[in-house]
Amino acid sequence: MQSTLTPAETKQVFIVPRWAGAPHDDWYPWLSEQLQRVAAEDGFDYNIQTLAMPAWDLPVIERAVEYLQQVLPADQLHSNVYLVGHSVGCLAILHYLATVAKANPEAQQIGGVLCVAGWFSVDSPWQDILNWMGAPIDYEAARRLIPQDKMIVLLSDDDPYTSGYQENERLWVERLHSQVSILPGRQHFSARLDFDVRDAVRDLAGAMTAPVFG
Repeated sequence: MQSTLTPAETKQVFIVPRWAGAPHDDWYPWLSEQLQRVAAEDGFDYNIQTLAMPAWDLPVIERAVEYLQQVLPADQLHSNVYLVGHSVGCLAILHYLATVAKANPEAQQIGGVLCVAGWFSVDSPWQDILNWMGAPIDYEAARRLIPQDKMIVLLSDDDPYTSGYQENERLWVERLHSQVSILPGRQHFSARLDFDVRDAVRDLAGAMTAPVFG
């Protein structure tokens, strides 16, 4: 039987991996499979792309933003686009959104953003990560492309890279008006499966059967 879904009912999900992460790592393949499984329940289709970020063993902000603009140009943004970042992937998304918003005042808002194990600083930084920590982000510009209440952040109370999770939470709320959930014992969210990540994406997408996330 052919699907009766229209393009407007397809949720486009773009996953930006962690530092040195590739499309086959962590929960990325599992999430894609899981979203496909629940698509019928949720009332729409999911088109998931886990991005092979350029030179991601040593990520560079400018290269990341340029690549994201190639994958998702400003004129292709709309309310059925969802961005999922993991660790440094969260900052890549924010830099990208701020850049697009400033250069394209007419750009449409996306459907939402999920940041998993996102950070603004780490406990023991090395030089390449200091470049990310020190780079300014126009948070107000980035927020213009994110609907209210559509910025979800998942943090752990034992992340080995960011022990000050309460301060991290405060910054996500202050800078981006995020809805932050602190989950116990998840470290850096690098497991092969993660139902909280799946359900957060479904919640952002407005799934009919997804639990209320908060």
